[in-house]
Amino acid sequence: MKSAQKTPSVIGFNNESYMQYLANRYIYNSTDPKWELIRWTGISEISEQTWIELHHTAKHDVENEGGSLKGYEFVDNELVSHEWINSESWPSNWMWVIQS
Repeated sequence: MKSAQKTPSVIGFNNESYMQYLANRYIYNSTDPKWELIRWTGISEISEQTWIELHHTAKHDVENEGGSLKGYEFVDNELVSHEWINSESWPSNWMWVIQS
């Protein structure tokens, strides 16, 4: 009997689509009471600190399932990858890649 092997999948997001993904997954379609207060808030009204918290939640979830979540940006015409957001402001010029 053959065992089924999981084929890795990769999905990439620009900043706007990644924010929409985070909002849909963790705010609008969640039953977690933590996000109840901002469930009826528009995406443009969510604070940068909340976006960072949502990102860290997503990163934790993806890594717990054996995947990875990284941000990428161009710096001096070179693509640089980031494992973590190390600032208090949302990196609006990054691209995001989830590999599972």
